[in-house]
Amino acid sequence: MDGLGSKLIEQLVDQGLVSSIAGLYRLDAALLSSLDRMGERSANQLIEALKLSQQRSWARQLYGLGIHHIGEVSAKAITAEFPDAHSLMQAACTAPESITAIYGIGTELAQSLQQWFSNPANQQLLDDLRSQGFRFARTENDPGLHGAEAAEQHLKGLTFVLTGTLPTLSRSEAKERIEASGGKVSGSVSKKTDYSWQAKKRGANSPKRQRWESKSWMRLHFTNSPEKSTSKVNGFRRLTPAHL
Repeated sequence: MDGLGSKLIEQLVDQGLVSSIAGLYRLDAALLSSLDRMGERSANQLIEALKLSQQRSWARQLYGLGIHHIGEVSAKAITAEFPDAHSLMQAACTAPESITAIYGIGTELAQSLQQWFSNPANQQLLDDLRSQGFRFARTENDPGLHGAEAAEQHLKGLTFVLTGTLPTLSRSEAKERIEASGGKVSGSVSKKTDYSWQAKKRGANSPKRQRWESKSWMRLHFTNSPEKSTSKVNGFRRLTPAHL
C-alpha cells in the first residue's frame, strides 16, 4: 500500500499503536502526522489509501490476507466459486474437496486455506477487519463478480497495455476490470497488443512507435457510464467499454 512502508510499520508497532492489520484502520491522520517523517499531507494520503482498501473486491481482499500459496489468479478463481469468507471457511475446514474441484486449485493450496481459517487468531482478525468496514464478500458492483458470472465477456481475446496515470482508476484497478471482462493485460507493447492507454505521446517520429500506433489505434478511457462512445483524442480513437 502506498505510504505504508516498513519503517512506518516499525514505528507503529514499537509505540504500541497497532498489533495487527486491523489496528491500521483505527488510526487517524492527527496521530499519524505526529510520527517521525510523517507530515499532515502524507498522513491524509495514507488514511485515504486505507479507506480505499476497504472497498476492494472480494478477490483482492482474499489475496491481501497473505495466505500462503494464494496469488491474484487463484484468489479470483476461488472467490468466483465462494461468495464470501464464511462459505470459504466452511469449505476449507469441512469440505476441502469442493476447493480442489476448482480448476487450477490443488491440494497444497486447499491445505493452506484450511490451516489459515482454522487458526483462531485469523478468525479474530477477520472479525476485527469486518468491524472496520471490510465485507469479505462479493457485491453486485464487484468487478470479480462480473468476470465470473457474466454470460458475455466483452473483452475476451483482447490484449491491453497500461502505462502512465489513468484519470479515474489506479492501474491495478484497471487491470482487474479488464481481466474481469475477459481481457489480458501485458506489461509491454508487442504485435499482439490490441489497445493501450498512455499518459503522454512520446517518440512520435520513431518508426517503431509509428508501427505501434498503426497497430493499436484505440485508446481506453475508463468510466462508469453505461454507454459506449468513441472520439478522436490526440490522433487516437478513444473507446469507453460499456462493461469494463
